[in-house]
Amino acid sequence: MKPIKKELPRIPKQLILADFDEIEDEAFYENCLFENCTLSNRQLDKVCFKHSRFINVTFENMTFHQLELLDVEFHKCNISNTEMIGVILHRSLLKGSKFVGCNFSEGMVLDTSFEDCFGNYSFFSYTTFKRVVFEATSLIESDFFEVKWQKLQFDQCNLDGANFMNTDLRGLDFSTSTFEKIALSFDLLKGCTINPQQSLVLVAALGVNIS
Repeated sequence: MKPIKKELPRIPKQLILADFDEIEDEAFYENCLFENCTLSNRQLDKVCFKHSRFINVTFENMTFHQLELLDVEFHKCNISNTEMIGVILHRSLLKGSKFVGCNFSEGMVLDTSFEDCFGNYSFFSYTTFKRVVFEATSLIESDFFEVKWQKLQFDQCNLDGANFMNTDLRGLDFSTSTFEKIALSFDLLKGCTINPQQSLVLVAALGVNIS
C-alpha cells in the first residue's frame, strides 16, 4: 500500500503561553502553548483548541463533549482514560504520548498521525478515519469496531487483541505490525494485506489445524 502523505499541523512559530485555570464550556483557545500543566476532574462541553501545542500535559479524570482539536500537537502528554466521545481531531499529531483507555468513539479523525505512542485499551468504535497514520504505537486490546476509513495506515504497531469486528478491511495493510490474536469479521477480510506469521494466526482462528 502506498504510504499516506502526512499533513503537519499548521501551528505558528509564536505561541501564547496558556493554562487551564479559567477553562469553561465553549472555551476557544487559538495559537496557545500548554506546557507542564494538568487538567483534572472536569466535564466540559464544546471546547475547541486550534493551532496549539501541548507539551508534557496531563488530563486526569476528564470528560469532553463535542471536543474539537484542529491543528494541534501533543508531545509527551498523558491523556489516558479521557472521555472524548464524538471528538473532531483534524490535521493533528500525537507524539510520544499516552492515551491508554482513551475514548475516541463516534469521532472523526482526519489528516492525523499517532507516532511512538502508548494507546492500549483505547476506543475508536464507530469512528471515521481519513488519511490517518498510526506509527510505532501500541494499541493492545484497542477497539476499532465498525469504523469507516479512507487511507488508514498501521506501521509497526502492536495490535495484539485489537477488535476490528464489522470493519471492512479491504485495502488495509497489517503486515508491518504484530498481533498474536485479533478479532475481525472474516467476511470483511478480503483484500487485506498480512504477513505469513499473521496468516497462521488467522488460520488458527478459523479452527484449522496446521501439521
